Amino acid sequence: MNRLIAICLGCVTLGATLANAQDAGEASPSGPVLRFLREQRVTTLLRMDYFQSSNSLDGAENLVGATLQVKALPRITEALDGKIEWRGSARDLRDRHGYGPESDLLEAYITAHFGQADLRIGKQIIAWGRADGINPTDNLTPRDFVVLLPLEEDQRFGTTAIKLDTYLSQELTFTAFTSSFFEPARFPLPTKGVSIQLTQPAHTASDSELALKLSKTGGEFDWSVSYFDGYSLLPSVAAAGSTLDLHYDRTQVLGADAARNFGRFGFRSEVADTRPSDPDATDPNARNARLFWVAGVDRTFLENLNVNLQFLLRWMPHYHDPHSLSNPNAQNAATFNTIIDGQQAQTSPGMTTRVSKLWFNDTLQAEIFAVVNVVRGDHFVRPLITYTVSDHVKALLGANVYRGARDAQYGALGPDSGVFAEVRYGL
Repeated sequence: MNRLIAICLGCVTLGATLANAQDAGEASPSGPVLRFLREQRVTTLLRMDYFQSSNSLDGAENLVGATLQVKALPRITEALDGKIEWRGSARDLRDRHGYGPESDLLEAYITAHFGQADLRIGKQIIAWGRADGINPTDNLTPRDFVVLLPLEEDQRFGTTAIKLDTYLSQELTFTAFTSSFFEPARFPLPTKGVSIQLTQPAHTASDSELALKLSKTGGEFDWSVSYFDGYSLLPSVAAAGSTLDLHYDRTQVLGADAARNFGRFGFRSEVADTRPSDPDATDPNARNARLFWVAGVDRTFLENLNVNLQFLLRWMPHYHDPHSLSNPNAQNAATFNTIIDGQQAQTSPGMTTRVSKLWFNDTLQAEIFAVVNVVRGDHFVRPLITYTVSDHVKALLGANVYRGARDAQYGALGPDSGVFAEVRYGL
């Protein structure tokens, strides 16, 4: 732990030196090193966080952690550059069991730029979809839903892959993606009294994933159509006696999204049609074919008050009610699947809202984000206040509130409800 703290302090000291050395040049013995770091666009971010409750359904409370993020955007030649981003965390400074230091390489890739194409190779984050917060077509790279950091973008981490963007025109881009290194999402499961067995796809050529996308950006109307053949980032659960077997089904997904603005009104829509590799599967616990659609509108009022409303619809034509199963183990597994998928009826509608407002020359922002599932009435609410103290210091205060029945999507996460706070220093 002392070593991690020393590294954090060292990086902050380095950042401060960089900030104050704009005119050092050759006059300082460390001038070449500082110039090199500036040229490679190295930035550091030190974060101190408090979470009233963990995000792991383990009952841990009052966690105080420290996180250091270092990002570099090196330029190798005019046609070759890259990105490296690393995050090291001490999730609880009191060395609580199970919350020791962690190290994550979030991204590490190189990009070759050609006349009409960019080729990216390495560990990379690829986010698809235009809806707000919930994206049915976001199938390529995973999220860490148990990370003890406050922002949605903190959940993302990369997958080792090859991505080729071909620019057909100023507005049209064709993207091809492939990976043999499947990375699943990290998420909490209520495992008390339950034995879990996890099976993941092998990192082999036969288990490779493929995705294709044609997107149009620019002008009045943005849209994309996509195809994905790979593994679900979230697992399916099957009963094996008293053990729950978590495995990742291979699926094909046809997706599309669209966005258009009319003055201060913005309209967004995103849909994904997901089909399993074995469409004839009769196992009620298997991941069945389904349609997931999100559509919404946002508007800005009074210059900086933004309101976003979205309608969600999940439809599974071959839905199986877990309570119809006589075997208790099978019923338990099927219930887990409905929680993971948010599919708790054949037709599962829902809504989201995000309201944000800025004050004091945009230094203070208040936001509230909420999701509700209509069928079960379970919901999630996250209020968040962000205050920019200076160019380098920012403070955040918020809460994660989960409510609903224990066998509903957000109700199952009820024990993880609590407030959180962060102070960050970046250079």
